[in-house]
Amino acid sequence: MHSLFISTIIFIIAITLLSLFSKRLEKKILFPIAFGFIGIVLFFISFIIGGWEGMGVGAISVSLFIASIIALIGIVLLNKMNFGSHRR
Repeated sequence: MHSLFISTIIFIIAITLLSLFSKRLEKKILFPIAFGFIGIVLFFISFIIGGWEGMGVGAISVSLFIASIIALIGIVLLNKMNFGSHRR
């Protein structure tokens, strides 16, 4: 359970750092959406794999999907805070 939590935190940090390289909000939001889509695809592939390996892939895919949602919310909130500070 701890390794799943740690992998989710690592995914959040990685997705957020990749998104911060972009200048425009549209490109920043694209990274978490793409990783969320990859997480969904991996989840369905885990059923095809089956067994313990499939369960492991499924756990990683759920972790990636949750991390992409959290990173997306964080990126939007960071962008709103930065936009508000430039506006004043």
